[in-house]
Amino acid sequence: MSENNEAATITVNALIAKRADILFEIGEREAQAERLRTQVVHIDAVLRLFRPDFKAEDLPIRLRRPAKSPFFKHGELTQRIYDALRERETITSVDIAVRAMRDKGLDPDNDPATRTDFVRRVGLQLGDMQRKGKVERRGRGKALHWCLVG
Repeated sequence: MSENNEAATITVNALIAKRADILFEIGEREAQAERLRTQVVHIDAVLRLFRPDFKAEDLPIRLRRPAKSPFFKHGELTQRIYDALRERETITSVDIAVRAMRDKGLDPDNDPATRTDFVRRVGLQLGDMQRKGKVERRGRGKALHWCLVG
């Protein structure tokens, strides 16, 4: 057997083993998800015993927090949003993101990936602030603006 064929055989066998490992892990995770769904069904049933008007769809879902940004300290983004909204009564998430980028010495016109990340983070934070009743949305799509409640 040539060295090339032997190396290819070893590579193929390693890839087949890796594929099997991944499929096994997927199966394990699916089984775990099914067990968790069953637990939720049982908890919902017990909640209905205590509160017959209980509606699971009305409960908030805990979301995974986005990864921390190397650009913002804890609470900084929220403070920037409040400052921008106090300065201008309504503002877009893009305006806040572009201003934050410029304040940090970044060029929003020449760094689209960072700009997208900033806009996404501002949008997520505004959504969280909206759920807490701190800000409200006005408009839709590109005309979407945010303002302080009250």
